Amino acid sequence: MWFSVCHGLALLSQWQNQANADHGPGTTMKICPQCDTGYPDNAVTCPTHGGLLSEILDLRPGMLIRKTYRIERLLGKGGMGSVYLARHELMDAPRALKFLSHELNNDEAFTRRFLREGRMLRQVRHKNVVDCGDLERAEDERLFFAMEFVDGPDLRGLMHQAGGRLDVAEALSVARGIAEGLGAAHALGMVHRDIKPENVLMARDKSGWVPKIADFGIVATVESSTVYKTTRGSLLTPPYAAPEQWRGTRASELDGRTDLYALGGVIFEMLTGQTVFEAENYEGWLFEHMQTPPRPPSSLRPELAGWKGLDALVLRLLAKDREDRPRDVAELLGLLDAVRPVVPERQPTVPEVRKATVIEPKPARSSMTPIPQPEIKLEPMAPAGQVAHLIPEPEPDEVMPRRRAKWLPETIIAAVVLMVFFFSWQESRTRDANLSSATPAQTSSGSQPQSLQDPIYQQAKTLSDQGHFKKAVPLFDRACKAGVVQACSELGHLYEWAPHFTEADSVTQNYSRAMKLLTTACDAGNADGCTYLGSMYDVGSGVPEDLSRAAALYSKGCDGNNATACNNLGVALMYGAGVPQDKEKARQVLKKGCSLGDQTACTWLTKL
Repeated sequence: MWFSVCHGLALLSQWQNQANADHGPGTTMKICPQCDTGYPDNAVTCPTHGGLLSEILDLRPGMLIRKTYRIERLLGKGGMGSVYLARHELMDAPRALKFLSHELNNDEAFTRRFLREGRMLRQVRHKNVVDCGDLERAEDERLFFAMEFVDGPDLRGLMHQAGGRLDVAEALSVARGIAEGLGAAHALGMVHRDIKPENVLMARDKSGWVPKIADFGIVATVESSTVYKTTRGSLLTPPYAAPEQWRGTRASELDGRTDLYALGGVIFEMLTGQTVFEAENYEGWLFEHMQTPPRPPSSLRPELAGWKGLDALVLRLLAKDREDRPRDVAELLGLLDAVRPVVPERQPTVPEVRKATVIEPKPARSSMTPIPQPEIKLEPMAPAGQVAHLIPEPEPDEVMPRRRAKWLPETIIAAVVLMVFFFSWQESRTRDANLSSATPAQTSSGSQPQSLQDPIYQQAKTLSDQGHFKKAVPLFDRACKAGVVQACSELGHLYEWAPHFTEADSVTQNYSRAMKLLTTACDAGNADGCTYLGSMYDVGSGVPEDLSRAAALYSKGCDGNNATACNNLGVALMYGAGVPQDKEKARQVLKKGCSLGDQTACTWLTKL
């Protein structure tokens, strides 16, 4: 026994002499474990928190630890100790060495718990958790970990590089990685208890940033340590600590939902650049976490409202009662999967919507086509057996005001009426014959140029483009009954989206008629009809939300060269919303949407 003690003292003396001879004496300082504030070596307690200070020994570059690790530089200091970058001499590979402070090392209860946690930590093998190597003792008997060295910033540094907050898709990706790492630890009965941006290190791989959780198990160990029983409650990080931690709940009674609360705070900060709550002191933080309802992220960053389920996810994670939070990481991952951008991005008027969808052909006006005359009321000429029987009865027609041409005799007016009636009747007969023999694809919005020249449809389209939606409704209905499938699509969209048109000449919303009209148009191969119908299922507008049905309709619309449908389908494929996630197929579909002129599709394409 005496030989072992003397041998240990000799090794310690030799180690210290090497440090003094080669690099000068090591320096010491003390740090408060709760606030990480540094104090001179002669200080004993933290004046703010009243707890004992931890002594930190500053190792010098070149020192060899256990004849294995060559110290290269100091990476950082904290209340638990210091972390150094070292090189494994035999493996010629970098390692991060975390040394515990002398005070913690001398606490027997802490040491026993630390050794037990260290053995458990080795079992957590996950790409989103910093890999922990051997737990060893240095020449001065201090415990230290040899860990994976992550050559990247911590999450705090990454947010700083990005200007304070992250892109939504990147923030969700980081959140998923952190959650998966927590899930691996929770499965072993471990709770981190100190999830914060500084404890998430960021590594790089071919797909981008990979978050890795660090300092696992240390806080759980400290909570049972006699060293910290003189501090004001549990060791915690105020901006992220859960209400149950502020209540002083015993470590053995906490579970993974405590980590999920902290993760909610981290997600909030990644999205907004601000912490959920702000306070000046311990009592202020306590009140905020225990009493103040959290703000939705979109209250600070309005564009986040365009991501379905995002606010709800963050607020659920930040629930005061842990019973109201996701019960485990598996449920959280499902909620993350459900967060997606709301598509399509609606516009306030039909002309603007049309610019974002398909570009309709503009056929040349035939010399036989009469000049549009709003004073002439044409009767529908749809014969029996035509698609008209699929269309619900229209609303009462609005009689267009007649403006008499005072300079024309009554006989000329009558002649003009007869000519218009004759040519319209002839064109209707020709169109009906073509429609009866056409396939659905031939009647789509992109391949019915003769139908789109229909004077009634043209008049309705002009009125709609000018914002006179109510006047356009009866004319769209007539054109739809006469076989102009694009008119059915336009009319269905007017009935569905009516409340969003702010013009005085508006339309009463009618989901039932919208569904029937858009279904008819889509079944006839109209790409716009399929796209509008898909959006109803996508956002639950008048129908139960059905993402699978929406994706199928977007697929039909995209096949018909509707740019918005391609964009919406591409996003669904990116996130697996209603369809299996397939990023390669998403890339192809978004590329098509971009080529058709959808700028949103072009933007999404850059993220793949």
